[in-house]
Amino acid sequence: MDPALIAAAIGVGGTVVVGVAGFWANVRNTNKTTALALQGQVTDRFSKAIDHLGSEKLDVRIGGIYALERIARDSPQDHPTIMEVLAAFILDHSREQWPPAEDGAEPAEHRTRPDVQAAATVIGRRTVQHDSQPINLVYADLTYADLTGAHLAGAALNGANLTGALLLDADLTDANLMDADLTGAELTGAELTGAELTDVRWPSGTPPLGWVDISGRLTRAVGNSGDATAE
Repeated sequence: MDPALIAAAIGVGGTVVVGVAGFWANVRNTNKTTALALQGQVTDRFSKAIDHLGSEKLDVRIGGIYALERIARDSPQDHPTIMEVLAAFILDHSREQWPPAEDGAEPAEHRTRPDVQAAATVIGRRTVQHDSQPINLVYADLTYADLTGAHLAGAALNGANLTGALLLDADLTDANLMDADLTGAELTGAELTGAELTDVRWPSGTPPLGWVDISGRLTRAVGNSGDATAE
């Protein structure tokens, strides 16, 4: 082949290589810029949602909770932090009186506040594959809360007040419920395999397999395998 043609081909090839390398460098820079912009948007959304949690208006707080849920779905890396924030919100506010007592009247029977219920609902239906640690609801007051189908496997619910709570088909596998109050709770279909139920106040009826009710509190039966599903 003519040396001149070979040299020309090499020159064209070199130009193409340089052009391709430049193209991919631009793509990488564009992707990096886009990622930074998206992360900035997530940070801004997160900050606004957190501000809403501190509002005196109930509907604004609930809006902030659902905004956090959307962020957790859009940004899996922020999912664990958001679940911690929602669990902390429940722990901070679940024992506040609801409904509010009217002036001069006796407080009504305590129930779970709507914004606390919203936070519990979001936690219960979260994408568990994005969790980095178990949910912490130790000593939370979730009286009459609706936790139907909630994903609470491995959750720390020690000492929680779940009086009258709806736990239908809830996943409580390996959850720690020691000293929790389940008086009047509805547990039909709930999965309790491996759950710690020592000293739990159990609803009327037969305790889970492997547990016995002694003076209103559960204790392990001899040979308890830890496998239990509420009937």
